[in-house]
Amino acid sequence: MIAGAMARASSEVQNWTEAFCYGLDTKMTESFCKEMEAELGFPFRVCESAKEAVSSADVIFTQTPGSKTVLELDWLKPHATIIASGSDQPTKNEIPAEVQAASKMVCDLVRQCKSVGELRSAIAAGTMKESDVYAEIGEVVNGDKPGREGDELILVDLTGTGAQDAAIGQVAWDVLGGSK
Repeated sequence: MIAGAMARASSEVQNWTEAFCYGLDTKMTESFCKEMEAELGFPFRVCESAKEAVSSADVIFTQTPGSKTVLELDWLKPHATIIASGSDQPTKNEIPAEVQAASKMVCDLVRQCKSVGELRSAIAAGTMKESDVYAEIGEVVNGDKPGREGDELILVDLTGTGAQDAAIGQVAWDVLGGSK
């Protein structure tokens, strides 16, 4: 569900020519790829490993609740962008601390990411401090801080915020006819 929403939304603002997908359940990944390819009109390739998917991609979306990392620094293109939006909780750890430290890191809310986001694991490992975070996403969206400034590794740690949840809830309410 989240992966489909990310594919749909990102393809509205990016002119993707292909997608690389990996999941633990191969049949589910194949089904997802077929559905997205038919809907979005560009090839979705099922990869045999996370390494294969990640090393092929310029933009990586991770959506896991897992406590084990899903990629490694040496798998990434130097200019990759990672959007980490999996189920956030104190045990989640999709992105290795060394990847976080090597990245221009943007958080939705630093105070929340340091508790339940990816940032938590980098702080615990001693590879980052809260002050190492480049920006909160609002600062980039508002133009207070620039986004990409060349070939740099970017990590966006999204934990979800009350304001985001409220906005999503309002849209769902409106779309589902709750305001009629």
